Amino acid sequence: MPPNTSSHPIARAIVNDPSRWTLYLQAVFWRFLMGIGMVLHKMAYPRPLKPRFVKYIDTTLAAMPGRVRLVFYTPEDYGTRGNEDKKYPCIVNFHGGGFTMGTATDDCRWATAVCEQADTIVCSVDYRRAPEHPFPTAVEDGADAVMWIWDHASELGIDGDRI
Repeated sequence: MPPNTSSHPIARAIVNDPSRWTLYLQAVFWRFLMGIGMVLHKMAYPRPLKPRFVKYIDTTLAAMPGRVRLVFYTPEDYGTRGNEDKKYPCIVNFHGGGFTMGTATDDCRWATAVCEQADTIVCSVDYRRAPEHPFPTAVEDGADAVMWIWDHASELGIDGDRI
């Protein structure tokens, strides 16, 4: 067999360990079903907040380089005139799914409640999931996200002492 020259993590994993192919297919199947459920979940009233903005950051800790999406939910008065200098606390959310399923927007109802009732920013991390990105990639992505938020707190309107 020729040496593995592919840069795509799925292709590398399948060439190096063909049994991972079934793991990948199972993940795709369950993610599809979960996606249908989340569409229905987000259609119910009261409707959750939509993310205010999204940032993409490069990873620095993971052995597999990549990008991580950070989804920000903010209080209603975030960035309004007269509130430009206000610093909000920030809760960093890591969605459920055992590092194999889920997305950063799955907890949108929870993020809405926190923003409205606690007057805080919620940053939901869309970490890379297994089996395409084996453990501990998701944990390293989470650590990268927390460090990036802390480094960029002032430009995001976040109180760096309350992350």
